[in-house]
Amino acid sequence: MKLIKYLLIPVSFFILIAFSSCDKASNNPRGCVTTFIIALEQHDMSKAWGLLGKDAQSYYNQLGERQRRSGKGAFENEINRIKTFRNARHDYSIRTDKDSQDGMKLVVSGGKEFKIQISNEDGEFKIKDESSVKNILVVITGELKTEEKTY
Repeated sequence: MKLIKYLLIPVSFFILIAFSSCDKASNNPRGCVTTFIIALEQHDMSKAWGLLGKDAQSYYNQLGERQRRSGKGAFENEINRIKTFRNARHDYSIRTDKDSQDGMKLVVSGGKEFKIQISNEDGEFKIKDESSVKNILVVITGELKTEEKTY
């Protein structure tokens, strides 16, 4: 009987996690940014590309034309240059931008804030534009310094 008790708790916890993960994380602005960062860290370019809004994808499509590759290829090339990622728990945090209805902020541990614009496209939140993507990259990339320009 005790064995069943000890197995029941972990199994029920696992089932709870499995069912709660069925809902898309990008259904809210914070989840969109978090999912995007995780996709970048895992080099899951399909997922990351799907979280880019129309304006951001348009920017990378134009960049891709100049580089003679697809927009997704240009985006992937930019991400592949990142060799180390900062630790989200210690180096930065994701916060709601109280000044903007559709905005988030990445705040570096030193206090510097980087604005991220989010757009709601057909019920899914996406990273709105090039400057938002660039700000995310500045914050999460270990190679860059936070003194660099904010977009």
